Amino acid sequence: MHNNEMKRQRTWEVLGLSCWHPHCGRHMALILLAQRAHVRRRRRPQERVFRARTQFLNLPEDVVIQRYRLHPALIRDLCHLLERDLQPSTGRSHALPVYVKVTAALDFYTSGTFQTPAGDAAGISQASMSRCVTQVTEAIVRRAHKFIRFPRGHIQHKTAARDFQRLHGFPGTVGAVGCTHVALKPPSDHESQYRNRWRYHSMHMQAVCDARGALTQIVSEYPGSMTEEEILEQSSLEHMFQNQKKENEFWLVGGCCYIQKPWLMTPIEDPQSPAESRYNSAHAAALNVMAHALCCLKSRFRCLSRRGGSLQYSPLKVSQIFVACCVLHNMALSHGLEVPVEEQEEGSEGEAEGEAKQQAQEARKQLLQKYFS
Repeated sequence: MHNNEMKRQRTWEVLGLSCWHPHCGRHMALILLAQRAHVRRRRRPQERVFRARTQFLNLPEDVVIQRYRLHPALIRDLCHLLERDLQPSTGRSHALPVYVKVTAALDFYTSGTFQTPAGDAAGISQASMSRCVTQVTEAIVRRAHKFIRFPRGHIQHKTAARDFQRLHGFPGTVGAVGCTHVALKPPSDHESQYRNRWRYHSMHMQAVCDARGALTQIVSEYPGSMTEEEILEQSSLEHMFQNQKKENEFWLVGGCCYIQKPWLMTPIEDPQSPAESRYNSAHAAALNVMAHALCCLKSRFRCLSRRGGSLQYSPLKVSQIFVACCVLHNMALSHGLEVPVEEQEEGSEGEAEGEAKQQAQEARKQLLQKYFS
């Protein structure tokens, strides 16, 4: 039997046919029909089901504020601001509109839950939810410089210092500096770098705020193992203050985790005089605005809180989410929208090592003599 005939015989056996003859036209026709049926066999595509979506404009104002932590008018402004980046590029009738993308991301920021529950609330799938969070976050981060601005120049410094003096009683202050941890799932190849002093994995974020708690500078790229002092040294703050003129008596206030500097006032560890005690009291009042701002930030956007679990994203994505939430925090403050504080910050781990320079000690001494003696 030739090779071709043997192949046809095996084909017949696979098809379950009992006889075969090379000249049997009926049997050959059966083979062709069977082969064509196999090739054409396809699963009928399932019809897509589009779930109902909730428009924030149709909800009562108090429900919108409770759910998204922003006023409806502010959400509309945000949609207009991000419209160019989020407008669907496809002409499909079921492409996600801008308001769905924005409110889906806000759902995720504020709920502290993972993507499926928030996506269900927005009426979209988990995959669509993930894309919405990415697109909205990146669009906000691209505009962060418009909302997070450190005071520049003598006039802005003087205005910021006047607010701190009036609201908190500490002179010359243009900002309070502090840090907070945002939990994340660490990269497997650098796991130890992200383990912080409280033994969980995090990104360590530095922030500066003004007298009203608005965030004016953010450093968000360092792992949880870095200390506050190390992050401060890597930031641009020292360069900015070193370039100011000597007659400009402006500085930041920071906690005991920082080393005293000419431009950074820290608490006096063991006050020995009434002037030092008054200094510490005013310093604590000024520094408290930073702790309150960070607590408000995490209470408003629970994805940043450990109560919402660890963010299951790369360090870069976690950094972007933090910056986006800081922008939204400032937008909410500018509209007078307060939030109940539910989050408490972890305390600092004592005084940073090393002795302060004589120049820094002298700057604090002059401040004591001028304002607190």
